[in-house]
Amino acid sequence: MKSYKGVKPDIQELLSYRYQARALKLFANQRVNTTNAGNNISKAKGRGMDFDEVRHYQAGDDIRLMHWALTARLGKPYTKVYHEERERSLYFILDQNTTMNFGTKECFKSVKAANILALLGFGALDAHDKVGGIIFDDKGYNYYAAKQDKSALVKMFNFVACDSKQYQLASDKKLADAIKFLYAKIRSNSVVIVISDFSSFDKQAKQYLKLLSAKNAVINIFSYDPIEKELPALDTFYFSDGKRRIALDSASKQQSGIYKNLYQNRYTAIKDFSRKNKTDFIEVATNDDLIKTINYGIASYAN
Repeated sequence: MKSYKGVKPDIQELLSYRYQARALKLFANQRVNTTNAGNNISKAKGRGMDFDEVRHYQAGDDIRLMHWALTARLGKPYTKVYHEERERSLYFILDQNTTMNFGTKECFKSVKAANILALLGFGALDAHDKVGGIIFDDKGYNYYAAKQDKSALVKMFNFVACDSKQYQLASDKKLADAIKFLYAKIRSNSVVIVISDFSSFDKQAKQYLKLLSAKNAVINIFSYDPIEKELPALDTFYFSDGKRRIALDSASKQQSGIYKNLYQNRYTAIKDFSRKNKTDFIEVATNDDLIKTINYGIASYAN
């Protein structure tokens, strides 16, 4: 397996994030050994509690948890007792499309996205969550069932770092198919983290992501390179996808305006979607410090 520093995900770099994951605030509360510990990763749908038993009503009990049928039958007040869910499944939807193979700073967007997966994946495992997900690119996608050990996570690392990929399913609809597949596969009340530049966030993708976010806690992580926001007004820039090469004059208001709108349209689409559907939204640049950016993004959303 060849090494392409900053151009392709590196297996050793991905594995190294296990030592940085404990600095994440997303999982901080889950590491506290108490029955009142919450899930700090997102606002999970529903109570986040499992039914445990029925007992006699006691002063101070929540009246909304009264077991009315049993109370009526036995003539004495009974209440339902719940215990906090101690295990949650976290799934990634990781975009490795051609548009992610771009970067002018520390690395490509595809590499940064894989690093985000590694950091959050190890953080979730450290908090005793199950971790799995789906990785897709222009040719197809692979699904990894959630596991409470690092086996699924390491398989995902191996896939993104591999030069010769083997696909479980072929697809050319990119993000929409990945979301649709995961929606049909996972249980409700899971946490889903989408890491993408959302270049293929079309009508179908929005429809399926809306369905997914209605029953699960979703975090949308927008991956971008700083030069995508705005070209420096210096010179002519050349872009290539390995097959074609185009020139863009940053001094031209028309050309730079069109270029800037391509980024702005993607950014606005997913940010507005996240706000309307009450899902978390974080933007991460290729030269961002991951710990600081993700911690700040979650704190800003909570406020």
